Amino acid sequence: MTTASRTGARKGSIRRRWVPPQHGVWAMLLLPYLAGLQYGFVWLHVPLLVVWIAGWLASYYALLALKTLRVRAVWRQVLVYGTVSGVAAIPLFVSRPQLLWFSPVFAVLLAMNAVSTRAGQERATGNGLVSVTMAALMAMIAPATAGLDWTLSIPVAVACWLYLAGTVFYVKTMIRERGSTLHYAFSVAFHVGAVAGAIAVSPWLALPFTLFLVRAALLPRWRLKVPVVGAIEVVHSVLLLGFLLALF
Repeated sequence: MTTASRTGARKGSIRRRWVPPQHGVWAMLLLPYLAGLQYGFVWLHVPLLVVWIAGWLASYYALLALKTLRVRAVWRQVLVYGTVSGVAAIPLFVSRPQLLWFSPVFAVLLAMNAVSTRAGQERATGNGLVSVTMAALMAMIAPATAGLDWTLSIPVAVACWLYLAGTVFYVKTMIRERGSTLHYAFSVAFHVGAVAGAIAVSPWLALPFTLFLVRAALLPRWRLKVPVVGAIEVVHSVLLLGFLLALF
């Protein structure tokens, strides 16, 4: 092996240790946050993003330790990401102490994640829905961080949740539960309901959510590679973000 090859392998190993192999999660983390910024951007949104991303990374490795009971393998990641998130939270909570009202909700949802992970059900549909619920809350936390009424963005949070929850069902039909008639039926049924829910939020949302329904109904017929499935969802996330920014 050449020096360049060894260097590349070492960098790849470091990246794998510090960046989870969860490529699709970034759309989940960023979509509600970005959608919530439309009500007004303030400097506190920068530490909010740091708290959110670093906190998720810390929880990922903490849950991995809970699952495998190999704390020594990930304690550095938990310590570093947890410290970064904690330090970034100081100016956030000092300036906006009302954000602490969201803490009990996150605590309950994280506890549900922990129970599912310890039971070996970290990839269960219910656990995925818990994760997207936490993500959708960011659409309400963002305006609250700007000192605004968090209820302003309830419609945005609902739209984000409907889309992200739909991806939980849909992605399973494309990868882990490919070929399962039951999972396919649940996915399509959920997307039909999501279209109705989206229309209740705004009739214009029928356009992107009908597209999401079509992809949930048709794409499982093809054997697409995981990166392709992920790329399609990135495009859909950007599309939905555009609609939310235009409508609210």
